[in-house]
Amino acid sequence: MKNDFVDAILPYYAEIIAGDIPDRIRELRFLGIRRLQSYLGHYQKLGYAEKLLYAIAEKKGRLICSVSSRTEMEKLLKPRCPHYDGNKFISDEFCIPEEELICWSETSLQAPLNEAGFRRYMELFSQVFPTEYGQIFGKAE
Repeated sequence: MKNDFVDAILPYYAEIIAGDIPDRIRELRFLGIRRLQSYLGHYQKLGYAEKLLYAIAEKKGRLICSVSSRTEMEKLLKPRCPHYDGNKFISDEFCIPEEELICWSETSLQAPLNEAGFRRYMELFSQVFPTEYGQIFGKAE
């Protein structure tokens, strides 16, 4: 398997085109997939690992194919960080760990992360890249 994010998106295009859904929902989902493809292309130009992009494409593509309102689509397409309750981060159904990892990475390029942000970044890194995390920190997968 090549793991190109476009390969992950293609089946969702087919599902949207062939699905028995109202035209307004088809158009909404089609535009959602196009926007997803556009911002994944942006992440690709920034040099992010194809594994991240592929996972985001799969997860968000699946969610896009279940959306039926513009409000849901906007919540889904806007990169989201989970809510911080003062002790831990709490994700919702639209939070994608791989996308959140990119958001933390971009944030860390602007300024050092605080302790809570750094812990979350490392938690996500260990989740998304367990082998690499083990190699770097000498911990089992």
